[in-house]
Amino acid sequence: MKLINRDSDHALKALLTIAGRRAGETAAVSELTGTLGIPRPYLRKIMQTLARNGIVVSRKGKGGGFTLARRPEAIGLVDILRIFQGEIAFRDCLFREKICRDIQSCPLRRTLSRLEGRFVEELESVSVASLLSGGTAARSLGGARGGGKGCPSHTRPAASRRNPRRKP
Repeated sequence: MKLINRDSDHALKALLTIAGRRAGETAAVSELTGTLGIPRPYLRKIMQTLARNGIVVSRKGKGGGFTLARRPEAIGLVDILRIFQGEIAFRDCLFREKICRDIQSCPLRRTLSRLEGRFVEELESVSVASLLSGGTAARSLGGARGGGKGCPSHTRPAASRRNPRRKP
């Protein structure tokens, strides 16, 4: 199971980059693509999705770009995951109801439902601000691993990433 897909990861990287700027300072897509190493058309699509969902504000014209629509503390990781991945659900039946006669009494489904509730509760405590500051919630979701590839708190430019298998 993959918790964070590529769209969510790139959206979080862009949001962390924007949140790290001075309040009200816009970030042009061209700046973000250079910083994050994400193809421009792909990043534009992600940013437009964030704008439609009230996470960022888009400004057109000279000096245009994107700013946060809310304070970083008010933008939750779970919000981003829901925008790009839908509801967080672990309890979907693997057998698509073909084996189980009564899904409501399935002990695995009940256990997964309970775990899902606790997991979503924990995710709701993580915000863009806590990821940016490397707070406790961010560390519990992987920030303490050093911000490797796929980690939402990892915002180094693509050119500075190293492939550990590749010889210099």
